[in-house]
Amino acid sequence: MINMAHQEDAKEKFYRNFRIQQSNIQEQITHLPSIAPVAGERQDATEHILTNISRLTNDVRDATHFLPAYDHRVYTHAVNLLRKELDETTAKLAPKSRFQFRPRPVRTALSCDEASKGDSRRLMGGEKTTTTNGQPPISPPLSPGGGGGGGGDGGGSRGRSRSPRTVKVEGQRGAVITLPADHSRTSSAGQLTDLSGCVVNLCSPSVEASRAAPFASLTLKGIENSVVVAGHVDGPVHVTGLKKCKVAVTARQVRIHDCEEVDFYLEVRSGPIVEGCKKVRFAPLPPGGGLGTGEQGEQGGEENKWGEVKDFLWLKEGQSPNWSVLKEEDRVEEGVWRGVMGDGDEGGDVKVVLGRFGIARD
Repeated sequence: MINMAHQEDAKEKFYRNFRIQQSNIQEQITHLPSIAPVAGERQDATEHILTNISRLTNDVRDATHFLPAYDHRVYTHAVNLLRKELDETTAKLAPKSRFQFRPRPVRTALSCDEASKGDSRRLMGGEKTTTTNGQPPISPPLSPGGGGGGGGDGGGSRGRSRSPRTVKVEGQRGAVITLPADHSRTSSAGQLTDLSGCVVNLCSPSVEASRAAPFASLTLKGIENSVVVAGHVDGPVHVTGLKKCKVAVTARQVRIHDCEEVDFYLEVRSGPIVEGCKKVRFAPLPPGGGLGTGEQGEQGGEENKWGEVKDFLWLKEGQSPNWSVLKEEDRVEEGVWRGVMGDGDEGGDVKVVLGRFGIARD
């Protein structure tokens, strides 16, 4: 009995340590695009991540004597996913692919370009506006953040495009958040942090922008009672600490941590990963498509794996109780998504928009 109790303690300690290291590595990979490639800074960061992944691999190997075979396979798979994600991220950052953008036709009913026509809520030049019906002010368009440091390039940045490394918004309450009409997300990482009662539309507002490179990565953290139409993300999406939200996104991979009562509408190339979540539900993007790129079902011919969810904290056989498939009768209708993207008649009334999604503002 004493030996069995010791093994259980070792398993619990290993789990906590593994999760901390895994989370740190994921964060490092997410922010890799925001690190300047000059002076070998990005290469040093990549090598540091590889070292951490190797260390975690050794930890899993050394834990074989007290981990059950099934648990060991789960941890090994998690490490392999980290390595794969790093490989995909560095491949996207390679110089050859960094500046070659393929034109992509926007041709579905819910395309970001079409949906944003006549959207009077979008603000230009950082001006602040209030609605005429007394509703809360609309937030300014997303602006370049400080990720990676603006002055870190030194003389090496002369003559090159100064597109933002990180596009972020934080600390908003009861706001409508959209991209400005001339915004291009080329080589940018997106960050949304500490939002409550907000409606966010990150779809490119113009044909030119929608044909440019999508977000390299996206981080959603600490968001409550909100709707997020995240558009197209070329790399990973990291979601942490969301409650009572609706999220729609097209991405390569989606990792979800510590979320509760969140509905995800996805088009993904690999199965979503959840950890520490409760009552999260999944559905494919609406049949009309286009919430991300207007390319639903055409990601290189790859299948949409929105329903192949993996719960890393559910180590038993069978269905995890922490997530489920969203029933068709409970899914948000296509017309409601149109309203978020500019075709609705609710204007800047955040409360009305959230109400149509079944979300009550606190």
